[in-house]
Amino acid sequence: MIDCPPERFHWLVPCDPAGTIRVDSLINQNLPFLSRRAREELFSKQAVLINGRPVAKGFKASPGDLLEIEVPGPLSPYPVPDQAPRPSVIFEDQTLVIVDKPGLMPTHPLSPFETGTLANILVSHWPQIVGVGNKALEPGLVHRLDKGTSGLLVVALKQAAWEQLKKDLGTRKWEKTYQALIEGVFPEPMTISLPLAHDPSDDRKMNGIRGPGHKRRGRIYQALTQVRPIKRFKEFTLVEIRLITGITHQIRVHLSSHGYPLAGDTLYGSKRSQALGLPLNRF
Repeated sequence: MIDCPPERFHWLVPCDPAGTIRVDSLINQNLPFLSRRAREELFSKQAVLINGRPVAKGFKASPGDLLEIEVPGPLSPYPVPDQAPRPSVIFEDQTLVIVDKPGLMPTHPLSPFETGTLANILVSHWPQIVGVGNKALEPGLVHRLDKGTSGLLVVALKQAAWEQLKKDLGTRKWEKTYQALIEGVFPEPMTISLPLAHDPSDDRKMNGIRGPGHKRRGRIYQALTQVRPIKRFKEFTLVEIRLITGITHQIRVHLSSHGYPLAGDTLYGSKRSQALGLPLNRF
């Protein structure tokens, strides 16, 4: 993690035909590259002031009011470079690098003010990835891993390489294999086919959709996972998992839906993180 000095901005609220204008709209006009999440973070930190007083995002400012913002870090659409040690490199050439992401490290920041993620470290050691891809906060990243998961990540060093790698991933030319310790004694090899969608009441979660009446938010994603037991223990099983599709939290939801949550995955039903000595959120 690194400490970033705050930046301060101020504007006078302009005239508007409606007479007043929402403060969040003003911020979007003046700082258009900030994501919705980043703008909400500013309000939650009481960093948005009108005439010296913190306001909520729906506040309506009048012409001539003074809008002030204290941004908690350098104002850039890209991750802040983090001078942490270079991650373990498995492969590198002129077009891509494959690194080993540690468990408990987020793949990328969710706002420009966040540090301590793999992307922050990557832009420090491979600055040429800035601008590669289609999301400013995920430079060069062809895919992602959950914070609690360790494993290999492919990072494109050039835009053409990123586009080709994404195309290959989308047409299933990649073979993505994982190993996981799960709760329970897993019987025989199994293919799990269960569509997924975002949970309407918890932004952190995905839901398995078993019928038309199942609660969801947004679209439904088809998801297919192959699971094979490697070694069985008294209360756990080490399994090999092959992703046929690659949906957010697919492995976690599919295994949990069949009664075999990842050991340590308390978000999806694990009760064993303390018994195994696992740190919080480590699978």
